[in-house]
Amino acid sequence: MAFSGGIRLTDLNDYITPGQECIKPVKANKSGQKADGSTIRVGQEGDYYEVTKDGEETKLEKASITLNDCLACSGCVTSAETVLITMQSHHELLSVLDENRQLHESGNGEKAKYVVVTVAPQVVASLSLKYQLSPLSVAKRMTSALKAMGVSQVVDSAFSRDLTLAESAREFIERFRKSEGKLHGEQSGALPMLASWCPGWVCYAEKTHAEVLPWMSTTKSPQQAMGSVVKDYLAKKLQLTPDRIYHVAVMMCYDKKLEASRNDFYNDIYRTRDVDCVITTGEFDRLLAETATSLSTASEAPLDSLFKVQEPGQEHLYSSAGTSAGGGLEYILSYAARELFGVAISPEEVAKAGLGEMQHPLLQAKAVRNQADHREITLLDPNTNKPLLVFATVYGFRHLQNLVRKLKSGRSVYHYVEVAACPSACSNGGGQIQPDDPSPAAKKQWVAETERIYRTAAEELQLPEKNDMLGKLIYDWFGTEGLDSAAARQILHTEFHGVAAEVNPLGVSW
Repeated sequence: MAFSGGIRLTDLNDYITPGQECIKPVKANKSGQKADGSTIRVGQEGDYYEVTKDGEETKLEKASITLNDCLACSGCVTSAETVLITMQSHHELLSVLDENRQLHESGNGEKAKYVVVTVAPQVVASLSLKYQLSPLSVAKRMTSALKAMGVSQVVDSAFSRDLTLAESAREFIERFRKSEGKLHGEQSGALPMLASWCPGWVCYAEKTHAEVLPWMSTTKSPQQAMGSVVKDYLAKKLQLTPDRIYHVAVMMCYDKKLEASRNDFYNDIYRTRDVDCVITTGEFDRLLAETATSLSTASEAPLDSLFKVQEPGQEHLYSSAGTSAGGGLEYILSYAARELFGVAISPEEVAKAGLGEMQHPLLQAKAVRNQADHREITLLDPNTNKPLLVFATVYGFRHLQNLVRKLKSGRSVYHYVEVAACPSACSNGGGQIQPDDPSPAAKKQWVAETERIYRTAAEELQLPEKNDMLGKLIYDWFGTEGLDSAAARQILHTEFHGVAAEVNPLGVSW
């Protein structure tokens, strides 16, 4: 199946020029004979031919590039927007829905798949800006449109983000106490703790800087946490096997397709992934156009239970404090201040102090070199005014490379770093809706407005521990031990794998 739409590089700050060409474009069938002196000739139509010393030509087969190839190859380093990938498009969703309709029409509805769509709040913000609708209205219209197509349930990744925030904060406390607050330990689970929600950053680290992997947070991202909720918790509730559920995530970034395709999130027993398909904001917009559906005129439907709403059917959304990177820094700093030092500071106070919107006597915030994408926030001791914790945000590969250099040299002073491959974080994801005006100034303003909508989408902020529905889910899922259970530890965490470089001398760009 072809990848939908054109893959394009949307921001040079989100790209590192590869030192080696991709090793996957063509492949030769290996035989027992050694072809010494053979050369490769490119035909007039772009086909590749192997030419032996005797002049005999053999046409080479073109190799398709899958998501797994991209993760396994160290030949290039991008955030995946330019990679040719398969089996991840809105056409796959339409195909599954069409197959379900045919099964129902033929009297075999029991064989149809239960289709769940997870929607990211960054996606809602982007569509809200394009269609000039409130985020709540967009969420309800998306629910209505998807269910009219045959989707069974529409859920909100902000719900699973609460689960991820809670577990990430617990992981940080565990790491801090294990290392006694000391930085640059080499064993797994050491400090600093680096956020791992951004698959572009994860892919970059695995392929080029495996030495930083022990510092990566092992807590699953909101997308993959929801994958576990859907394919494990919900499947059991519905008395379905995981392969009977088709789970689609609508995300702000092409890299999320890579994340969903990791082998770590594949169920070998049922031969299914936690997230079967990821489509971007732009692809969802094209899906609406191809199905003659208009978000502007679509009716509003009640939100399903796994949305962060006051109560099902109520008229406002809940959200978490922080930027579109997810709010990890704000919540973890607040939680750590309380658990480690008995200091009460809310995530909202951390967010406002970090953005310069307020002053707090125990928080010291600054933009490194006046760069909004690299900010430091320091928690001060209320008695001595000395630093207790130093957190940072690092958005965009330009700042990310500086971070890696400091980490490798032992010069980083951070206890926790919120990392995003895209400048301005996830509101600027490569899969988001783009402005009609392609100028840099218009793009910057568009991203800033998307970020504003994201941060103000909810009338009220909600701490994960105040999310009653999440609390019920945790204890229903993991038993009386809740997040302390061995099952929670296994289900909510993942692993990272360094990729050894296989240098192809013929592929090096001299």
